[in-house]
Amino acid sequence: MATRRTAMTSKERILATVRGEAVDHVPLCFEGVGHPFVLFANRLYPDPFARAKYYLDLGVDTAVSIHDLPANAGTYQTRQWTERRPGEAAEIAITEYVTDAGTLRQEVRRTGDYHHPYPPLFSDHHVPPSRSVRYLIRTADDLDALERIFQPPAGEQLAAYRRDVAQARRFCDRHGLLLAGTLWGVGDPLIWMTGIEPLLMMAMEQPQAMERFVAIVSAWNQARLEIHLDAGIDLIYRRGWYESTDFWSPSLYRQFFLEPLRREIAATHQAGCVYTYIMNTGAMPLLGMFGELGFDIYSNIDPMAGHTDLGLIKRTVGGQMTLYGGVNNNHIVERGTPQQVRAAVDDAFDALAPGGRFILGPGDSILADSDVCRRNFDTMIDAWKARRSTPR
Repeated sequence: MATRRTAMTSKERILATVRGEAVDHVPLCFEGVGHPFVLFANRLYPDPFARAKYYLDLGVDTAVSIHDLPANAGTYQTRQWTERRPGEAAEIAITEYVTDAGTLRQEVRRTGDYHHPYPPLFSDHHVPPSRSVRYLIRTADDLDALERIFQPPAGEQLAAYRRDVAQARRFCDRHGLLLAGTLWGVGDPLIWMTGIEPLLMMAMEQPQAMERFVAIVSAWNQARLEIHLDAGIDLIYRRGWYESTDFWSPSLYRQFFLEPLRREIAATHQAGCVYTYIMNTGAMPLLGMFGELGFDIYSNIDPMAGHTDLGLIKRTVGGQMTLYGGVNNNHIVERGTPQQVRAAVDDAFDALAPGGRFILGPGDSILADSDVCRRNFDTMIDAWKARRSTPR
């Protein structure tokens, strides 16, 4: 990989990396370019601008994220309450969405580890059937009401978003940072609202209903993407956690998810922006389709995720896109020894840095807030500094 002596801003460095151009050193990023974040940093600096300065002071790269746009609250009414039911140890928390095309209802068991007073529209905590008493979407008959809910924001919601973007843009321009926008994607909302097994059964037994379900969520996602792009966002990072082969066969991925992704990537590139796709595990059988799609950054690569092969990823798509990640967050950064952290950084550089287009980072968010975790966070930065200018 070619290097240059002139110091670059974080924005310049990441964009040059994405283009496969010479950089002053390999970037290290904990937040903003993909899904990861660092919990203790978020607690120390809840303000995103203060947190960005914290990362810049450490010498690492970052971006400021404008978080996901809401659904248009003006298109439905919400009712929320709790119930006690015979045979249920936990209280049942209920959210209803009332539209002119019908009512959707989500019911969950509010156990001690459930942190919402009432079910939000989306949550990982709703996926297990042990949690959800009733999923939001159960049959094709629910899709008319869903279409009423899944409208892009407008009015004051949109005006507030644009004010946030303008403020963030001024900060990013002063500090040489990328301004990033986030997207929920398609597969993640589908599973959040339906559960894994019911959704897979719909895909296999009712493909026409599944196609309509995907079309509703995809159109909503695309509309929100275009709002981001119109506002002048530099980079989009988009969830694909629940689109992996942990849940879908490659043929079902191609059938339902490939075209929505193509449309999003084409619109992003037409606007001159960078597109990051997030998939932590179950990606290896999809690498060929990743190459077809041609997105810019493949994010959240974790060498300890099942069947992940860093060398094969590099050989298959490393010449077409930037690879972001390389160090396991949970076992290495949160719990490992300094020696393990340094070895993990070396392994990531050895596998992913040759030829460029590599951003070092954790495979996922760093959620511990212990002395061990903070020590390993610092060790990861030190190990990166030792390798960043001379990747082997």
